Amino acid sequence: MAKEHRQATPTHEEAAPPPPSRPAPGASEMETILGSRMATVAVVGIGVALIEVEWIPGMLIGIGAMLAPNLLKRFGSGLRPVVKGAVSAAYALVEKTKETVAEASEEYQDIVAEVASEHHPRKPGPQHG
Repeated sequence: MAKEHRQATPTHEEAAPPPPSRPAPGASEMETILGSRMATVAVVGIGVALIEVEWIPGMLIGIGAMLAPNLLKRFGSGLRPVVKGAVSAAYALVEKTKETVAEASEEYQDIVAEVASEHHPRKPGPQHG
């Protein structure tokens, strides 16, 4: 007789415990991460400054991109009114610019029409009589 071989499946109590979840980084851990990043950036920055001075603006943009998520989380609620005000001012400026350009275009078209009529006077039509 052939024996059936079944793999033993663990019961609920015998199941392996789930891997421990990593807690969210605390303030001190975040400062350590930020500090190590800043140290790395400083070393790279010194190397860049020694090799090519022209690369420094690009490196500064990269630093800003690296720090932006952390800074936006911390200052996000305070920055919202500032950003909203800037967007509102930019929108008003765009609308005013559109209006000014439309007025200038109309004036230009009037001037062109006036000059064209001066250069091409209307010929009198055939006289009926």
